[in-house]
Amino acid sequence: MSRKDLRRLAAILTQERRALVQGDIGRLESLALRKVAILDRVERSQGALARADAGLARIVQQAADRNASLFEAAITGIKDARALIRRAKTGGSGKTYARDGVRADLNPPAGSLHRRA
Repeated sequence: MSRKDLRRLAAILTQERRALVQGDIGRLESLALRKVAILDRVERSQGALARADAGLARIVQQAADRNASLFEAAITGIKDARALIRRAKTGGSGKTYARDGVRADLNPPAGSLHRRA
């Protein structure tokens, strides 16, 4: 594994994080292809890291772990959104949080007074 590959991977992970935060799915797809190409090259090389590159490898590992957490959060958000859409289609009651942090129904019972902001 070369220092050049590690630097490329670090740059891709930075771009991937930005795309995750912005929800840019198209960008994530193109970055995934580039990431796979670099990882394939790294696997084929099977070279040992120089001591100087160990710090860079640690930075790459931390960036990859951070992005993995962002991917997991995005997947959870997508699942929650799908469930909310499914409930809305079937007439289920949606819920939200009020200003005081208490969970509240989006559709209050009929005949009740419900103030909206």
